[in-house]
Amino acid sequence: MAKKLLVLTLIVFLLLCGGAGLYIYQNLQPLDPEGLSVDVKFVVEKGEPLFTVLDRMERISLIKNAAVVKAYVRFVSPSLIKNGNYQLSANLSPFEILDLLVKGRQELIKVTIPEGFSSRQIAQILQEKGIISSSDGFVSLLESSDLIKTLDVAGESLEGYLFPDTYYFQKDFPEEKVISYMVNTFFSTLESIFPYYGDFSEEKMREKLILASIIEKEYRVEEEAPLMASVFYNRLNIGMPLQSCATVIYVITEELGRQHPGRIFKSDLKIESAFNTYYNQSLPPGPICNPGKVALDAAFNPAQTDYLFFVVKNAARGTHTFTSTLSDHNQARQLYLSGFRSK
Repeated sequence: MAKKLLVLTLIVFLLLCGGAGLYIYQNLQPLDPEGLSVDVKFVVEKGEPLFTVLDRMERISLIKNAAVVKAYVRFVSPSLIKNGNYQLSANLSPFEILDLLVKGRQELIKVTIPEGFSSRQIAQILQEKGIISSSDGFVSLLESSDLIKTLDVAGESLEGYLFPDTYYFQKDFPEEKVISYMVNTFFSTLESIFPYYGDFSEEKMREKLILASIIEKEYRVEEEAPLMASVFYNRLNIGMPLQSCATVIYVITEELGRQHPGRIFKSDLKIESAFNTYYNQSLPPGPICNPGKVALDAAFNPAQTDYLFFVVKNAARGTHTFTSTLSDHNQARQLYLSGFRSK
């Protein structure tokens, strides 16, 4: 009789343990294993206790049972969680959610930097996205001699080195790290375009970057970018002013702080500025924007031509006519203007 009672007691104990085990197992599974729920933006405040975080997760249906997860936490003693902004979902298990919190894998903000934007424009985008707190601080940092030296860049500014691309950053990401990411992307891209760029002197490297920035603002059709590069190099080689309208627009918008003019007048060509390549015969002192891959490729691998001029051929398509003599250039210009007036 005593033996039967012992067996019965053991069976009941195992059933209870099994039931408890099943209960725990079920409550440590994703609340929505089918993945039908939407992602939730979840903020962990600085210094907020983990158990308080788990209670909040249960209230908004991210986990099934906070008490069970707390028991699990007490058993395994995980590392401290990191505060920040997270993108969480009920199709994640409590194990996966805890892993995100412990490792600090926060919500990432997607930001696309267009080709040809100035550093000031880039800073504005980053601030609007909440990635940086101060656009002015970001722009000022681009002239930090310590940061420039750390990134092994020649010159007094990082203007031109912020490579236009799609990036993913955390909210309130350190400005130095944002800049470092973009500059490192610039050099890795340049490596794929021209592996021997390191052989250039600082002066030659600077020249090519400045020309790339001008080409970026001038070209509309990718195939024409190397041709424009050849025009500018040919002009430099004979001491001829670049006469790029893009540099005049830079002076108007970036230096004078005015709206894009839409069209350039003769008086604009006479604005006294080191960046105005109609007023000055030499290269601008620095890049006028941050060029993309096409413009960089053109500057480092220009077409071999004897062209000295180009003028708009079809404004809608963004194509140009390239010529080697002033008479041919004037003829092409007149042809475009006559077609423009007849519309």
